[in-house]
Order: sequence, then C-alpha cells, then structure tokens
Amino acid sequence: MIDQPNEALHNNDNPASKHQCHHIFPDNHRCGSPRMRNEQFCYFHHDYRRPVVAPQERYARTSSFSLFTPSSHEAIEESLGELLSRIAANHIDARRAGLLLYGLQIAATNLRSTQRIQAAQTGPAPAPNPATEEPLSAEITRIQTQRQ
Repeated sequence: MIDQPNEALHNNDNPASKHQCHHIFPDNHRCGSPRMRNEQFCYFHHDYRRPVVAPQERYARTSSFSLFTPSSHEAIEESLGELLSRIAANHIDARRAGLLLYGLQIAATNLRSTQRIQAAQTGPAPAPNPATEEPLSAEITRIQTQRQ
C-alpha cells in the first residue's frame, strides 16, 4: 500500500475548501465540487444518489432455472422455448439472455455439423423405392377413411 499523505486532510485546513466535497479520487486528489448543505459530499458522490434496483431486475439477477442439455434438436428447442418465455416475462436480464441464446446457437451449429459428419461416415441414406411405397395422396385418403 502506498503511504502518501491524504490530500483531503490538508485541504480541510484550508478555509477556502471547507465547502468542498470530501470525496478522494484514486489518484489521491479531492473532488472540487461544493458539498451539499450539512453533508460531507457533493450531490454526485453522496450515497442518496445511488439508484435503487428495480424489483424486476433484482429478480432477474437472482432467478435460477435449468435448461436441457443441448444433445438433440428437441432439447435445444425446449431450452429455447423456456428462455424465450423468461425473456417475454422479463424474468431474465438482457445480457444473460443474450449469452444463453448465443450458447444455444453454438450448440445447434455443433450438433448439425456432428450429424453431417456421422452421416458422411455411415454413407448416404437409401433412396426410397417408389414401387413399394404408397403415394402420399393414397396415404391421406386411407387416414381420412379410418377417421370416418
């Protein structure tokens, strides 16, 4: 720790500075603003000026929730839905939401590239055989007749 004389103590002896703010800056010089009446600090450095945190922001900082492990597209979509509902309800701050959204984006990209690599290693999927498969219109007609 640096042992330098406190400039504020020296300035208090100066009669011209008795109405000066008592805040000491990190470089050991004193604030030059006039202090508030019957107070030690100016308006800027006074404790009353500190903003009160809004209840929504306080809840957003302390709320905890869990997301699915992004191992499949379904898990990523579930996590995305949970995150979007918390953003819409204002239960999560913007910075934290942005980081989580970015993490989900990276997970989706990695999952997609991993699936492409696995598909390339196993070979292409077999082509559908039109002779053995029913046409789509026949399938729709069959489902409609079953419902009736």
